[in-house]
This record gives sequence, structure tokens and C-alpha cells, in this order.
Amino acid sequence: MEAKERHKRNIAKEIIELAWPSITEQMLIMTVGMVSTIFVGRVGTNAIAAVGMINSLIFFFQAIFAGLAIGSTVIVARLIGEEDEGSARVAVMQSLIMSIAVSIGFTVLGYIFAVPLIKIFFGSVSPDVFKLALIYYKIVILGIPFMIVEIVIAGALRGAGDTKTPMYITAIVNVINLLLNSILVFGVHFHSGYVVPPLGVKGSALSATISRTIGGFLQLYILYFGKRRINLDIKEKIRLNFDMMMRIIRVGIPASLEQVIMQGGFLVVQIIVSTMGTVSMAVYQIGMNANSLAFMPIFGFSLAATSLVGRSLGAKRLMLAEIYAKVSRNIAVVVISIIGFFMFIFSRQLAALYTTDPVVIKISSDIIKIFAVVEPLLAILNVMAGVLRAAGDIPYIVLSTFIGLWLFRVTIGYTLGKVFGIGIYGIWIGICIDFVVRSVMYSYRFKAGRWKYIKV
Repeated sequence: MEAKERHKRNIAKEIIELAWPSITEQMLIMTVGMVSTIFVGRVGTNAIAAVGMINSLIFFFQAIFAGLAIGSTVIVARLIGEEDEGSARVAVMQSLIMSIAVSIGFTVLGYIFAVPLIKIFFGSVSPDVFKLALIYYKIVILGIPFMIVEIVIAGALRGAGDTKTPMYITAIVNVINLLLNSILVFGVHFHSGYVVPPLGVKGSALSATISRTIGGFLQLYILYFGKRRINLDIKEKIRLNFDMMMRIIRVGIPASLEQVIMQGGFLVVQIIVSTMGTVSMAVYQIGMNANSLAFMPIFGFSLAATSLVGRSLGAKRLMLAEIYAKVSRNIAVVVISIIGFFMFIFSRQLAALYTTDPVVIKISSDIIKIFAVVEPLLAILNVMAGVLRAAGDIPYIVLSTFIGLWLFRVTIGYTLGKVFGIGIYGIWIGICIDFVVRSVMYSYRFKAGRWKYIKV
């Protein structure tokens, strides 16, 4: 019994050692995201509504390419578990080739069709919000290829068990983003007499795009010149390996579909909220931003579970894979419950960071409290999804995501928020029910155990 407890403690320690860099990475992203939103919120309610709206659209675009990152993570983890590092490097190169080619074409089309695209999704917003949204969109769309390169390489590194390198790069990128936001959004007077004029929303967009570009180049530098387990050689010829591409795509397409369904659901909810007025849009943005407080540890433990479970399955250690999954889930639930407790107590103070509008603060405080109560379910569904993703059981995740987001979050949110006139509170009831449904579905699938025998 003592040996079993000691074994569990060692596993917990291994999970935490792998998770903490990703948690720190998310803390950096969350902190800078919060500060950027606070900066934009001080520009005005229209500004925060416009930026939140376009960020939802960018996250939707990002979801299309997220499958490549997930496919790279899963395949690299399996190959590392099989002790085939040569094939792991081939997998990284093929992921990189696909991500660069597709993201550049996508960015060109996204820029050309900027106006009709925003009109399709957010045509009902006020002219002032639309104008700011277009300014923000035309700048941040240019950073998409660099953002995708960063995501895909980081996914490969995590699959190999290296969560520290993505953390360091994220730290650099977010510090740059923060500094640029502080200079460009409100302007600054230097002692030399040089003046940077306040750029408002444009300044926030430039900050995001410049920092993402730097992040993409840093990841490429580390991949080719850093001493990592899956480094590529700059002298090596770029070769297409269609068999490896298809292996990644077999995991990546369902994973992309999952992300598109998920981000599509988020985007539709954002569109519904945009018809409720500027106050509701600001509240929604603040609520989602505050929720990143809770998501940061969940993200870390989910990635740790994906990497450790994937490597265990590659090494045919099925029982160990199950133990990693359970311990990751349990730690995540405990950590998120503690964070949720403090979010509930300090909900008003948290909301007041983003705006001085008393109405927005009051409603946002209520929304944050609702989120705080259901956070443990968010931990369960994300960690279990990470486990199933490592196993290659992505079609089930796609199904669960569709049911949770579209049949519950979107449908119930729209019905309560718009049809019955509850407004933004109706949207949040739909979100909470989505958490319940998906956490139950993933837990059931995990308990059934078939995920341990899927080939990828």
C-alpha cells in the first residue's frame, strides 16, 4: 500500500513538472490578455466590443490550423514513446510545411475579403464598432502565418515532453506585446522629445501582430538551432513525406473539425451577443477574459495528460496511461476549485479592472460568479478531452463538442437570451449546461476504456 501511494506521488510530481511550464505560459498569456483588454477598455466601450468581436473571429481562424498542432503533438508523442526520434523529426517537418503553405494562402484571402467577412458575421453592430473592428482585423490578420507556425512547433515540442521552450517563447512574446500596448494604445512622450501618438485600437492590433511575428521566428530559430530532442537541420533538404503527412492529417482533420465546431460555436454566441447591444458585448468579453484565470491551469494539466498518455500508449503501457489520466484530472479539479473560490469572492474587483461603467461592472460580476461555480466541470472536460485526444479518439470529441456547444450552449443561450429576453444571463446558462454535458460525456467515454486500444 505504501509503495502504491509513493508511486502515485511520483506520478503526480511528474505531471506537475510537465504541467507547470504550460500553466506559467497560460498565466503570461492571460495576464497580457487582461492588461490589453484593460487598455482597450479605457479607450471606450465601442473599442472593447470591437476587439473582442474580432478576436473571436481570429480564434475561429486559428481553429482551422489547430488540428495540425494537435496532430503533431499526438504523433510526436507516440513516436517518442516508440523511441523513434528520426520519424518524430520527419513528423515535425511535414507539419511545418503544411502549416506555412496553408496559412499564407488563408491570410491573403482573409485580407482581400475583410469587409464582406466582417459584415457576414457582425453586420448588425453599430457603424462605430464596425469601423474599429475593421481597423483591428486588417492588422491582426497579417500575423496569422507566424501565429500558426508558433502553435504547430510548440505542439511538437510538447509532444516530445518539452513544455519549457514554448513557455520561454511565450514569455518573450507577451512581454513585447505588453510593452507595445503600453506605448501604442495611449501614446508616450520620451525625454528626447520624440512623441508616439495614441493609436487606440490600431495600437493594440499592431502590438499583437508584431509580437506574434517575433514568436513565429523564435520558434523557427529554436527548432533549427536550439539543442532540443526533435531539432531539424538547416542544411537538410526540405522533403515531402506524404505517408507522414497522411498520418498527421488522419489525426489533424478530426482535431481541426473539433476546433472549428468549438470556435464556430463561440463565434455564433459572440454574434448573438452582438445583437444585444454594446453593454452585453462588453460584459461577454470581460466574462470570457476573466475565465482565462481558470483556464490557465486546466490547459497545463490537459497538455501534460496528452503528452504522458500519448507516450505511455506508444510504449504499450496501458495501465500507466490510465493512471496519468486520473491523477491529471484530480489535480486539475483541486487547483481549479481553489481558483474558482477566489474568483467568486473577488468577482466585483475583477470586473472593475476592465471598466469604470457601473452597469457593466455589476453584470460582469454576476457572470464571473456563475463561471466560478462551474469551473471544476471545465477541468474535467478539458483534461479528459486531452486524454482522449492522445489516444486518437478524436471523432468522439468532435461529436461531444457538437452536442455540447451547438445543441446546448448555442441553442439554449439563444432561446433564453433572445427569445425569452433574459439577455446575457441566458447566454451564460447555456454555457454552464454545455460544461455539464461535455464533462459527463467525456467521463463516460474514459470509463468505458476503449480509448486505450485505438491505433493512430
